[in-house]
Amino acid sequence: TLDFAQVDSPLIRQMRTQMAKDQNWGMGWRSVIWCGNFMIRSVLNLVSAALLGTSALGALLTARSIALWALLVLIALLVTACVCAMLHYFTLMNRFMYQEPGEDEINFCWDFAQGHGFTYENGKDARIYESYDLLKKWTVTAWHNPSYRYRMVHEGAAGLGGSSLFEQLMTGALEGASYILIALLALGGYLSLGMVVSMAGCLRNFFVGAAQVANAMSQLSNCAHQQMSVLRFLELHTSMYQGKLPLEKRRDNRYQIEFRNVSFRYPGSEKYALRHVSLRFTIGEKLAIVGQNGSGKTTLIKLLCRLYDPDEGEILLGGVDIRKFKHEEYSRLFAVVFQDFSIFPFKLGETIAASTQYDGAEVKRCLHDAGLGNRLETLGLDSYLYTQYDEKGIQISGGEAQKIALARAMYKKSPFVLLDEPTAALDPISEYEVYTGFNRIAGGRTAIYISHRLSSCRFCDQIAVFHEGSLVQLGSHEALMADPQGKYYTLWNAQAQYYQKHYKQ
Repeated sequence: TLDFAQVDSPLIRQMRTQMAKDQNWGMGWRSVIWCGNFMIRSVLNLVSAALLGTSALGALLTARSIALWALLVLIALLVTACVCAMLHYFTLMNRFMYQEPGEDEINFCWDFAQGHGFTYENGKDARIYESYDLLKKWTVTAWHNPSYRYRMVHEGAAGLGGSSLFEQLMTGALEGASYILIALLALGGYLSLGMVVSMAGCLRNFFVGAAQVANAMSQLSNCAHQQMSVLRFLELHTSMYQGKLPLEKRRDNRYQIEFRNVSFRYPGSEKYALRHVSLRFTIGEKLAIVGQNGSGKTTLIKLLCRLYDPDEGEILLGGVDIRKFKHEEYSRLFAVVFQDFSIFPFKLGETIAASTQYDGAEVKRCLHDAGLGNRLETLGLDSYLYTQYDEKGIQISGGEAQKIALARAMYKKSPFVLLDEPTAALDPISEYEVYTGFNRIAGGRTAIYISHRLSSCRFCDQIAVFHEGSLVQLGSHEALMADPQGKYYTLWNAQAQYYQKHYKQ
């Protein structure tokens, strides 16, 4: 439910990175398992030692020997000093393991080479381009950076060694002190000689158990600190206004949307991705959006779907600002194939419907219309895509994934269908099938089609031309080609000359 604008922000990416670091080595919320077990075990040891050593403890509390009490105070001071030292070195070790490294210590390539970010695709490029030296620079070399090695010795090794040293020192001192105390109690006549050995063990267990509880509490304190990044993330709230107006349900799907003087900048950027854009989407129209990379085409789609809110201007649905509508209901208006779409690694039928319940006949029809009819005979709706959940899952090609994304958009009976470079991974024949069958794919819905290939936009009713975040032209192919000074004319001829040049050769 977090706003997409927040998920895509640099701040959230930094928080997610910190959370991943805080969960390393069994820390963060995972520490509840081992740290909780240690705490419970320490408390049980303390209670059992207290029960078994009742006689020794009673004698110790009733003794009036100055030497005994002086030794107890000395033990308490020693234990306190050891626990404080252990906490200091434990914190030092944590700082080494979890603190953000300096710029010259970055070893982010571990994820690419072998960490959780590894995918088998990485191996192909690493081998073909013989990038071992490059990977080594950003992993092994960075790992052995002088400043990092200094921290490894003075924080990591010193923290681990120091905490272990003082833990052993405390345990040894308590064990020796317990025997001295029992001996003093026996000499003072508070215990019989026959009870000395057994009571010495009980008293030693009691002292060690108390020290373990103190140690467990100190570790729990440090572990709790590693959970703060997760708690900060969970405290995030949606910042986009959540409208309350219900969306009017129309059987004829005649929803009118208008951009009115809209400007937008991505979070953390000072450059406008869109600037003073005004555009009305005609009901049932096929609109193509063209322009060079970075001209604002995909940004327009994200604003239309309300993944972001404009910084200036407004987007209207039936004359009402879209921010006033319930977000869930407004999102149902759109079926989108994004340029960077994702395919769920579930069963094919579930993936198309985005649900566990679906109409099998309708799913097959959408797959046929998207161009996967022949492949469907071997796939089957119950076939898993990819191998995350089934080792026999089917590894589909990029073109097949794009057809599945198209079928998913067709299955969602939304009044608007938005296609952002829907044929980028398709072969020429499949691409031609999408073009010629576009009316069948869109049906009677308002369709918005983004493409770099201007020849594929001729079947659209209108073509919107974007340049550097602004809408510079709008009209049919014939009308735009009639303006030799226009941006569309320049782009069209640049592509046409390229093909003509290579055709003559």
